[in-house]
Amino acid sequence: MVIQIINDIIIHNSIINYVLCFLSIFFSLIIGRYIESLIERIADKLSKKKVLELDEIVIRALSLPIAIGIILSGLYLGISFLYLPPSIKLYINKGILVAFILCVVIFFDKFISELVERYLADTISKKTKIDVDEQVIILIKKSIRLFIWFIGLMLILSNLGYDIKTLLAGLGIGGLAFALASQNYVSNLIAGLIILTDKPFKIGHWINFSGGLGIVEDIGIRSTKIRSIDNSIIVVPNSKLIDDIIQTTPSKNKWKVTMTIGLTYNTTADEIIKAKEIIKRILLDHPNVENEPITVYFKEYGDWSLNIQVVYYIRNNKYTGYQTYINTIDEVNLKIKREFEKEGLEFAFPTYTVHLKSE
Repeated sequence: MVIQIINDIIIHNSIINYVLCFLSIFFSLIIGRYIESLIERIADKLSKKKVLELDEIVIRALSLPIAIGIILSGLYLGISFLYLPPSIKLYINKGILVAFILCVVIFFDKFISELVERYLADTISKKTKIDVDEQVIILIKKSIRLFIWFIGLMLILSNLGYDIKTLLAGLGIGGLAFALASQNYVSNLIAGLIILTDKPFKIGHWINFSGGLGIVEDIGIRSTKIRSIDNSIIVVPNSKLIDDIIQTTPSKNKWKVTMTIGLTYNTTADEIIKAKEIIKRILLDHPNVENEPITVYFKEYGDWSLNIQVVYYIRNNKYTGYQTYINTIDEVNLKIKREFEKEGLEFAFPTYTVHLKSE
């Protein structure tokens, strides 16, 4: 059957037919690519002028669909030069029609996604006077995109000859079964929406919960990702976080470090003052340490040491926060050790003095 079709195509088409088909497809590819780059350049000029921003969004969203549309037109024209069996032509025409529908879907997908990202947060904030979280915008954008592609899929199936009403009825029954089987997912989804709207914590916050403690890296639809102090990722279902007792540190721009440095009891008062100056200078000189507040003071007379209390804050980075944290502590501690060795300051360690009484 396939061999017969190939023979029919070869026999019933001349060299000129093939050349015309090839040229049509070839030039459509070149023109499509050129038009796409031209439209992108126009959009770039509009964005630099910072006027008619809506026009820029429309033009940018049209660039790819128009390019694909030109290529599909060239393909359709090129195939028209060839003799093909009616069944093959029917399949090709349906394929081109599906591709044209996809072009329309791609346009609406890009246009509405960009529109939501640029305007929705500002519009809601102006009307409600409430700042809209970035995660809420992402969730809305994903929902709208899912709806657009669902409508596009229905149009494609309709043009391929499927009965949409029967299909939707089947989806309704299947959807009920799916809903019953995915109750946990739905509860996590609702919990995720509550977290995004109620905002008990945000990305970058340090939280302490029953599963551990760490920095919130992502708040998703189903779960929340938390970077623990050992640099591992804890993925917690949103429904569990909603029911949990959470201690939140809102500041996401710094980490607090508290440590005690013990000096031996033969350290003089002047040497303690010198030690405090060294520690404070090291902290002030480090680029990752916040200048204020830095606290260095002679805290207490310990059991076997004179204790200096040190409290400082390390700047946090959203992407390399934990690594910056441990690197800074490592560098600060090594610098203190080296400077103390130069000045002859001795660290204390647990020691006992035993007095022997002779008869």
